Amino acid sequence: MLTTADNMPATSGSPLRSQVYRMAVILLYTTGLRRGELLRLTLADCEPDSGVLRVRESKFHKSRILPLSPDAHAELRGYLQMRLAPPFSKDPDTPLLINMEGGLRPYTGTGISGGVHALFKAAHVQDGEGRRPRVHDLRHSFAVSALIRWYLEGADVRSNLPKLAMYMGHVSIVSTTHYLHFLPKLQAIASDRFESAFGDLVREAAT
Repeated sequence: MLTTADNMPATSGSPLRSQVYRMAVILLYTTGLRRGELLRLTLADCEPDSGVLRVRESKFHKSRILPLSPDAHAELRGYLQMRLAPPFSKDPDTPLLINMEGGLRPYTGTGISGGVHALFKAAHVQDGEGRRPRVHDLRHSFAVSALIRWYLEGADVRSNLPKLAMYMGHVSIVSTTHYLHFLPKLQAIASDRFESAFGDLVREAAT
């Protein structure tokens, strides 16, 4: 998808089109941002030196600070070099992801979704039945990827769930667990971890 985004041609209304969609996919996938949260980000919400995003007054009137991964941080700094160059505004209150159709303004939800869906199609992102994901499904992917990473690292998944809930802007881990589908990969990892920890006890009980 990132390679496909790099090849998106610029338009008069969106001179940073390829850079905007590359940044959108990276932030949606690596932070689990909601679509609306992504589109409301301004230059003032970005700290390029520290690699932190500020999400202000989002769903449930909750604000939060999101540290970025090293790779996402590097991508943000690269994007900002172009976003802050003339003729684009450096006003801190202007959108991070800009559209120039009718003057500098943020992308609409329909506009950003249409572009991401085009990337899904061009990059052949689909399941075995040919169904393509929704933009919101990138938020699911973020949550599941975090869970898989903790299992592989041998981390205490239960104690980490409140951290994930806070990062995703949920009021409780009940909302977060909605995103943690028990996929085949998760099932295999969890099974292997259980076998390592309790396999001997199970075998003893069986004999």
